[in-house]
Amino acid sequence: MAFDLSRTVVVFDLDDTLYSEADYVASGVRHVCGQIDVLYGKSVYDSLEVILRRDPRADWLSIICEYAGLPKTAKDSLLWMYRLHQPDISLSLACADAVKRIRSSAGFTAVLTDGRSITQRLKLDALGLSDLPVFISEDYGDTKPSDKRFRLIQELHPAERYIYVADNVEKDFLGCNSLGWIGIGMKGDERNVHPCQLEGCPESALPAYWVDDWEHLTSLLFERH
Repeated sequence: MAFDLSRTVVVFDLDDTLYSEADYVASGVRHVCGQIDVLYGKSVYDSLEVILRRDPRADWLSIICEYAGLPKTAKDSLLWMYRLHQPDISLSLACADAVKRIRSSAGFTAVLTDGRSITQRLKLDALGLSDLPVFISEDYGDTKPSDKRFRLIQELHPAERYIYVADNVEKDFLGCNSLGWIGIGMKGDERNVHPCQLEGCPESALPAYWVDDWEHLTSLLFERH
């Protein structure tokens, strides 16, 4: 199968789709630890890294407060430091090539993501995608699996078909499936912050297609099978 992308709107999820969210977390940890070193003269990164290798879900902000001798209330400030940092993340070469090719062929291309407006825009800027139209949950008072932003895209950009490329069956595809969009699921790996749980997942929450990687996605979209 191949799609006539000139009559198609293609929308991407952001986290764990266009890039690995684990890379964002690692970037934020480095940034916060670096600021603690600068502001308090306390080097906590090496010790924290050992703990996170053992338990990636450890409460690292609380651990930093403890190691640096900060009051527990400082955790809130560190969290915002994390959320507002300029992330050290990038698209893989395969992703960058695929997105470039899709953007040059599709009738309209955008990003639809849940999260905080500034945080998600900082990520897109770091990925070199700040020029893409973006529909962020905080901007619309709406989170997936709601179909509100999918409907808005349809109203703003009428097209023959709509495709949503995402990763999380718990929320990503329910809204777009209800509108007849074609969901394409990007298979993740053990690094995914929110692992995909297919067991017990209703048919209405599943994508129409699964792809292994960006090469697989471009093959699905552009090559006849």
